[in-house]
Amino acid sequence: MQKSLTVALAILLAPFAACSSGGTAEQAGTGGAANGGTTAKSSGGSASSGGTTSAGGSTVSVTGGATTNGGNTAKGGTTSNGGASSGGATSSGGATTNGGRTASGGSGSGGATTNGGSVNGGSGAGGVVLIGGKQDAGPDSGNGGNRDSGAGGTGIGGAGTGGAGTGGAGTGGATGAVGGSTGSTGVCAFASGLNVAWVQFAGDVPNPNMTTFNTLFKNTFSAGGRVIRWWFHTNGTVTPGYDSTGKAQKIPQSHIDGVKSILAGAHAAGVAINISLWSFDMLQGSTESIPATVTANNHLLLENDTNRQAYIDNYLTPLVTALKGTPGLYSYEIFNEPEGMTPSGWSAERTTVAAVQKSVNWFAAAIHAADPTVLVTNGSQTFDYCSNVSGKNNLYSDATLRSVGGKQNGTLDFYEVHYYSQNGASDSPFSVAASHWGLDKKIVMGEFAAIASGSVAQTDLYTNLYSNGYNGAWAWAYTANWPWPSMQVPMQNLYSAQKATIDSCP
Repeated sequence: MQKSLTVALAILLAPFAACSSGGTAEQAGTGGAANGGTTAKSSGGSASSGGTTSAGGSTVSVTGGATTNGGNTAKGGTTSNGGASSGGATSSGGATTNGGRTASGGSGSGGATTNGGSVNGGSGAGGVVLIGGKQDAGPDSGNGGNRDSGAGGTGIGGAGTGGAGTGGAGTGGATGAVGGSTGSTGVCAFASGLNVAWVQFAGDVPNPNMTTFNTLFKNTFSAGGRVIRWWFHTNGTVTPGYDSTGKAQKIPQSHIDGVKSILAGAHAAGVAINISLWSFDMLQGSTESIPATVTANNHLLLENDTNRQAYIDNYLTPLVTALKGTPGLYSYEIFNEPEGMTPSGWSAERTTVAAVQKSVNWFAAAIHAADPTVLVTNGSQTFDYCSNVSGKNNLYSDATLRSVGGKQNGTLDFYEVHYYSQNGASDSPFSVAASHWGLDKKIVMGEFAAIASGSVAQTDLYTNLYSNGYNGAWAWAYTANWPWPSMQVPMQNLYSAQKATIDSCP
């Protein structure tokens, strides 16, 4: 997801770029959806000029819509919980309590997967605004395009061990994920939902546009979505704020209040929030009109122990402490696609793989220390960076994060991975079971295009991921590229088939 925010230039683009191997781009519209113009996800190539934005953004108050059942769904009988002994002991979470929670219902739920026809690039976004940055239409939009793929850093250390249990296949039920989860019993069997990802790029706090947020919360819930991925700091231009020495400032109460407003709105609508703290955008520099001083301070936060700890002490820990137990909070995400900031990435400026891993380790440890019950994850751009398949890497295994950062509790509770057709068929979650990746934790697909993928029809996207044993699906995105209601029917189809499972989250 590559996003650029240049206030002076609005560019009308087809809403079809995506997260590809080596760099994705969610380009931010000026002021986000609240200020007129949807944001779009794109990368590679120069953004063409011209076009106007449609005022008011792309927030559409479509509530629910007709629910299609996606075919005659076979519930497959009652699923079991996998047995208390399944999953085995793990390296960091002790004995698994759920044994790899099984997802209810038969693997055929939601109707048979159809071929879905040709990929048509999704629905038009209507006045998508892109400001600066690189534009790559890519295969998801049908325009080709090329992004530097980059294999990513090699990572340090091996994969976390964890149990190898399958979670126990309940009668007729598909397993929720590879067993042996490291104690993350709070991870939903299936967190169905979508990406906001922002209403105003990098600037939703301290004064969130709750009218827009409340509309999208209501629409998501009506379609059967229960978890929404929202971006917070993003590139650091508004929050957290830095003092004259380059260290993160003490968190203002207005920032806490702003986040609480978003969580309260989500909870009132029956959904919860995954807070994505940072994005590779923090090193996008002039591409997103980030002041040079902010970019320099972002580098220090990533690379200097003193500055990293200052962010933890002055901002992150007080935030997590203030939000502890707040209804409407599902999880924290350390980074959106941090691989973009590494040597093989696509950001305007780069840091090291080790700097990213250490930051993940330290921030995760701080969150767990302030709120031991909350979930923590990290948004990997592709399975190239988060799997144990031969030729790929898991940069975020427990063993690797502990080795690089030194914090024993600085590990993830579940993996979050993104996929777009540019990543290549070998990275597609739609063609293989979650167990294929050989990971020791549950997997949520945190981004994917809300259009047909390979032989999987658009209407079957969520059902396919559920049946393949993943633990969540968050389509990209409510106000960008494949905007609402492109993901409405796929969510409704799964909800119709697996109501009890979806309603158990969060």
